[in-house]
Amino acid sequence: MHVKSEEAYSGVTLAKHCMEQCHIYAGEMDLNDPDLNMIGDYFMNEDGKVLQDIIGIKKYEKYKKIILKSFQINLDEIAHFKPIVISNMISESIMTKSYDLSLDHFLWQYAEALGLQMKGLESASHQFEIMQSIPFDIQLKALKSCTKNVSRFRKQVMKLSELYKNGELTKLYKASKKSMGGLRKLMIYDRNAYMANRLIQLADEGATFCAVGAAHLPGSKGMLKILKAHGFKVSPIAI
Repeated sequence: MHVKSEEAYSGVTLAKHCMEQCHIYAGEMDLNDPDLNMIGDYFMNEDGKVLQDIIGIKKYEKYKKIILKSFQINLDEIAHFKPIVISNMISESIMTKSYDLSLDHFLWQYAEALGLQMKGLESASHQFEIMQSIPFDIQLKALKSCTKNVSRFRKQVMKLSELYKNGELTKLYKASKKSMGGLRKLMIYDRNAYMANRLIQLADEGATFCAVGAAHLPGSKGMLKILKAHGFKVSPIAI
């Protein structure tokens, strides 16, 4: 999970132990990629627009009131971001922030300290292209779902966190897939194939520790299935 919660860190001791036996670290993305300096350009609306310019002041004020009351987020401060980014911020606000770094950033820094070869399965530009291709109406729909039924949305986020903590990856994958709707091919299936093929290349170079979002692992089109199809033996390690 790309968050700072206690649940996200539940397997970090085992992860560190496994990492110490590897030569290569592969994250979803190379966090030293210079293209990350351009992240703000991809996160923000085009032409300097803010959310109220897009959805109208009446709907904006309604969202602003709900988001401030329910999630303690001032929409005015983030209205220049794309709706999908705002939705992610709201989701993250629901989970506890027990640590200073999100799990993927922590693991990256730990691997660097070990002197591992640092790799990314995707480039920053590739992830930015994916974000750019998400239809705007779907982004607005996702943001609406955060505010339409706050209690249900909060429960959905916490359910994913609990499934992760308990290692119930198949259930987590199914819940994530359902929440993705029409974006599942773009955000899950296509990326699974891309990252798995990149991981297979790296594995030929030496023992590799790979850290990706948990929803990319299970399923008929998941990374584990792809690795098995290429002759890899895949075995879980209990936390």
